[in-house]
Amino acid sequence: MARPSQAPEPERTPEDCLLQAVRAVTPEARLRYAEEGLAMTSVAKASQVLLHRQIYTARLEQRRFRQALEATEKMIAVGVLRDVSMHDAARAHAALGDFDRAIAMQRVAARAAHPARRSFHRWSLAALQHFAGYPDDSLSTLARAMRCSTRDRALLAAHALYVRLDAGRAVRNVEPVIDALRASPSRDGYGRFLLGMIAYHRGDQATAREELGAFVARHQDADVPRAITLREELRRARMALGRVIDD
Repeated sequence: MARPSQAPEPERTPEDCLLQAVRAVTPEARLRYAEEGLAMTSVAKASQVLLHRQIYTARLEQRRFRQALEATEKMIAVGVLRDVSMHDAARAHAALGDFDRAIAMQRVAARAAHPARRSFHRWSLAALQHFAGYPDDSLSTLARAMRCSTRDRALLAAHALYVRLDAGRAVRNVEPVIDALRASPSRDGYGRFLLGMIAYHRGDQATAREELGAFVARHQDADVPRAITLREELRRARMALGRVIDD
């Protein structure tokens, strides 16, 4: 009796390569799978962007920021998922120390974003403007982010308070802002950085030590892309911690 013939193996698709790239545990494997997917024929535009994004992530992991930026340029050239592409380009420029170019890219990301993501992109823009030394622009952007936010208003209000304190501006109604952030589900993430820096600028050393210490510890073993994204926050947190501990 003849044996039944085995069904042929299904042909690999760009989306199969994308899934493998996302799941890869080393940047080298991530690059290999992403490049394999991009080399295939008939790759959908969204898949092209996401495969280039895996190359971008791998280059960040390798701390090859110029090559990460080149990957975002290819993402942008595809022409879809524009807010994602521009946001990643902004991160790459910031990693290279070019905050003005990062701000320009992030501003485009905010304009191109779906309404559901607009608040996030404006918040990212405000953070870049703050760290680049443009507090007025940052406060204006945060106000616009709050108008379209549905869940991050406590964080956005606290960030605006931090910008004012950091710029030496007069502040008022501080306690309601702090109380709202402490009650927020996000207080254990980025909220700890904001609570700690607000406390630091107000001279509350005990709270600054507690909150900033927890923030730094939480990200001590963060993956490289996240550590790069939060590089300025971690630098400021460690600087403030050093000062309050020395005092």
